[in-house]
Amino acid sequence: MLTGELVWEFGQNTMSLSPDFAERLGFSRASAHAIGITCFRDRVVREDLDLLYERLSRSFLRSEPMVNVYGLHLADGTVRRVRSLGQWKMSDAGKPTLFTASIAEVQSRLHTAVEDEFIERMIDLRFLAERAEDDRYRQIVDRMLREIWTHRRPI
Repeated sequence: MLTGELVWEFGQNTMSLSPDFAERLGFSRASAHAIGITCFRDRVVREDLDLLYERLSRSFLRSEPMVNVYGLHLADGTVRRVRSLGQWKMSDAGKPTLFTASIAEVQSRLHTAVEDEFIERMIDLRFLAERAEDDRYRQIVDRMLREIWTHRRPI
């Protein structure tokens, strides 16, 4: 199974990867702490790049974890789908300084990781809807959650 850690300091043109992870991607062990951003980007399946960049830009200036699912080209020529759980580390002034991501190969159905994050956001909305005076918001979210539950766990 493909697993690894990615660390990028904001403003730098290089990032570090776990040594085994870097080797599986085709980078030498010696360069695991100095992988060029463009070199790593070239390993990402092209169709996934736009979504990946969009999500990264939306996560900027936020400190909550972010989930991404994308394909990586390995050194052996295969492509593996991975789930990345990333988060910005903030300075004392509240500015992003370091991006860290734990990356692991998706073993189950691919869309499960994306659905899981969507459901988490829906549950967050449900808690927000509880605070609203108008209970129509809660009813809308409840209907959506029931539909999602039925979709995920067909009878």
